[in-house]
Amino acid sequence: MKKIFIILGMSVAFTSCKKWLDVNKNPNNPTIDVPTADQRLPAIIRGFADTYESAGTRTALMTQQIAVTGSAGNNYDLTRWYSNASTSNWPWQSWYVYTASNLDAYFTAAKKVEAWHYIGVGQIIKAWGFGTISDLYGIMPYDEFGNPSIFTPKFDDGEYIQGKVLALLDEGIANLQKQQGPAAPALAKADVLNNGSTDKWIRLAYGLKARFLLHSTKKSSFNAQAVLDLLAKAPISDDQSTIVQYVDEGPIVTDDSKASIQYTNIATNSVGRFTKLYIDYLSNAYTGAPTGANNMLDPRIDTIVPRMQTDTGWRRTTGMDMTNPAVTKGIGNAVYNSANNSFNKNPDSIYIPLLVNPYSPTPAQRIVSTGSWYTRRGGQGLLLTNAEMRFIEAEVQFRQGKAVEALAAYKAGIRSHMNLLRVPAAKVDAYLNSTSVVQDPASLTLSHIMIQKYIAMSFSPENFADMRRNNYCADNGGNYNEITGIYKGFKRPAHLYTLCYPNATDWPRRFAMASYEINYNAAQLLKADPNASKLEYITEPVWWDKP
Repeated sequence: MKKIFIILGMSVAFTSCKKWLDVNKNPNNPTIDVPTADQRLPAIIRGFADTYESAGTRTALMTQQIAVTGSAGNNYDLTRWYSNASTSNWPWQSWYVYTASNLDAYFTAAKKVEAWHYIGVGQIIKAWGFGTISDLYGIMPYDEFGNPSIFTPKFDDGEYIQGKVLALLDEGIANLQKQQGPAAPALAKADVLNNGSTDKWIRLAYGLKARFLLHSTKKSSFNAQAVLDLLAKAPISDDQSTIVQYVDEGPIVTDDSKASIQYTNIATNSVGRFTKLYIDYLSNAYTGAPTGANNMLDPRIDTIVPRMQTDTGWRRTTGMDMTNPAVTKGIGNAVYNSANNSFNKNPDSIYIPLLVNPYSPTPAQRIVSTGSWYTRRGGQGLLLTNAEMRFIEAEVQFRQGKAVEALAAYKAGIRSHMNLLRVPAAKVDAYLNSTSVVQDPASLTLSHIMIQKYIAMSFSPENFADMRRNNYCADNGGNYNEITGIYKGFKRPAHLYTLCYPNATDWPRRFAMASYEINYNAAQLLKADPNASKLEYITEPVWWDKP
């Protein structure tokens, strides 16, 4: 009997040991199939926000919203329209590595518990990311990107990807309208973007469809009514906008995982300054701007444009003139010396930095910069807003010859953007009733609409898309023409990288391909577009940017 008990004891011991050995999923270091959909979603949203807003920083440099001091580095190269493998890497990496690569496991986890709302949100983010990146680069791996057995995926053309994106948005809408399974977590548990509102996600999806379809205005297949129909289901009020709220920790941000992207991007390279063109647009100081007997300064200007405290009061920054040969060398980065209350480079102190300085001033300290609404800590990312939808509506109505409807939407877009920036209602009303805003439908031009949209879409990659499809300030032959051009005053920079733009009719049309694809997937890249290895490749229009 004793022997039997020993054997039974050993059997129990081995059984227990086997159970422990079978558990390879350390809860403190989970494998890919452990996290649930609600655990994954916040990181996916943050990853996409980084992708979108970092692309917006780069296009803000190319579309002459911001310039840089100094004469070296990636940001300086972008201001001279030189998009190379280094300057264009991050949006590509942020999307593929930190966002898109996590979607398949996310979908699998959501399907296990019939979390249809999570699946719908994921499909919208997937469509949004691929649609945005393909519009920037023209081509990218789509069909084969997630196949673990394919190390060199083929590239798909942007037009093909858009078809997939539009279908995916429809699927996302359908899943958000389903009843979730009994074990599915509520969307509000993890939705750090729209707080669990399926209505806002659905409106976002329709707004994205309208945005993507608008890009093809040069195409004979462009369907204006289809865009208007989508706008009716997209955000129609400010509270239906999709806005990411950033959470910075304090004066010194030790963990920037939730920090404002524009603050982080500008702080990393603190030489950013606003351009003369951008300030001219805000000041109505461009050819053909609305004017009359009752002009009024745009009340957004001191919210957006930095000011400095001087001995005699407050002074707004001067904008950097991108046509001035001085940008060839780079304008000096003035540094404030608090000991003697002066700058080390007085001539360049007129260019005020974009970040608040000092962050927490004492009563005796001079305010070197009030900063900008867009580059503040704890800021917001305007990912898709009612303001954008109204400007899309204004453009489409204008193209259809409906000037009255276009004027109403143009004014609504300005009002919405001012509301988002918390401009007092009385100032909003006064400005919209002034002669600094078009009042007569017969006087409204496409230029008026697009310049106001340019302001409302600050730090958004959509400005780059809009400028390309509207041919900047060029005529049909590609030559700068301030009479017929849309973006008045947008000229080739004095420090233009002429190797990429040898002709006067050359304009930026796409990002250069990311270095990862050039270094590790060159054969597939050149198979998709043999011109991808040429310097002039960035002047090659993407599919919707040509008739």
